[in-house]
Amino acid sequence: MKDYYAILGVSRDADQEQIKKAYRRLARRYHPDVTGGDRESEARFKEINEAYEILGDPEKRHRYDLFGEEGLAASPFDRGFDGFTSPFGDIFNLFFGGGQGRARTSAPRRGSDLLAVVELELEEAYSGKIHVVEVPRHESCPQCGGSGLEKGYGHDLCPDCGGEGRFTRTRRSAFGTFTSTTTCRRCGGSGEINTHPCGFCEGRGVREIVDRVEVDIPAGVDDGDRIRISGRGEAGQLGGPPGDLFVEVRIKEHGAFARHGRDLHAMVSVDMVEAALGTEIAIPTLDGEERLRVPPGSQPGDVFRLRGKGMPEVRSRARGDLYLTLEVRIPERLTAEQKRLLREFQQLQDRGGEAPGIVERLRKAVKQKA
Repeated sequence: MKDYYAILGVSRDADQEQIKKAYRRLARRYHPDVTGGDRESEARFKEINEAYEILGDPEKRHRYDLFGEEGLAASPFDRGFDGFTSPFGDIFNLFFGGGQGRARTSAPRRGSDLLAVVELELEEAYSGKIHVVEVPRHESCPQCGGSGLEKGYGHDLCPDCGGEGRFTRTRRSAFGTFTSTTTCRRCGGSGEINTHPCGFCEGRGVREIVDRVEVDIPAGVDDGDRIRISGRGEAGQLGGPPGDLFVEVRIKEHGAFARHGRDLHAMVSVDMVEAALGTEIAIPTLDGEERLRVPPGSQPGDVFRLRGKGMPEVRSRARGDLYLTLEVRIPERLTAEQKRLLREFQQLQDRGGEAPGIVERLRKAVKQKA
């Protein structure tokens, strides 16, 4: 008794989709046109089709599962000359190009999309700008409107394929009827040829240009954002619509600010006396100068937040914040006067007392050194 499940390499509880996939894989591998007429492969191919004839039919499979081969009313090969045509014809057409062949290519086709890249300073991304990009592309020929034909003429039927766009060859064998289809080289599958090409574009239907496109870049764009400009891509073919142009934004690295989404981050520096006593300093932002109050006793690494001083959100009134990380400058070299004042200050701290004017003298000494 033949084990059709083993022949197809599937389990007995396999569903119809799994059986079909197994059959397709094996049929493609052992088909005579693929193996060059090897007898062992032909025998294997015949066995595979026999198994699929049974297992691919739910009713036959049910009888086979209950009674084995004896439960089958008739052999799958009692079907005349081309007994394998029914299950295998569709599979062969799927893998090797049979059936109706490739669709004609004479229908209008949309043009390809194009990509251009623009680099912006952070300040430009903050405020937005009008940027002009130059894009090499093709546009429809203004003389023939993209048809590639001289005015008053049309396409002629391809004399090689008779307007079919393809050649079909059918071969019959003991294993069934096999059909192969090839595209006509002369017309490329369209079934038509141009015998009166447009003199302006030489029948191509397009011409090469360098398109200058004004791009309205909105305030708040981020690195990697893309702006779509409809109809400024490659020209369509055979009268089809043009593609689109996508402009991708790249933001240059800034010397002072680091961007994280809508927020900006920067470092702010004070000397050790200013950090101890507190101070107010000028802070440059992308929207002008701001004043930052550093409270007494501020420590290195403290972060201050200026609300609404970050990046704007595209086409919105919302804005991010500016985060300032405090850096405290410590003198690397001290003068004798600075050393004396610092020792005096240290002694004062150790005693828990006060020394009138020492902090102010220390501030002046540090400022003079800077």
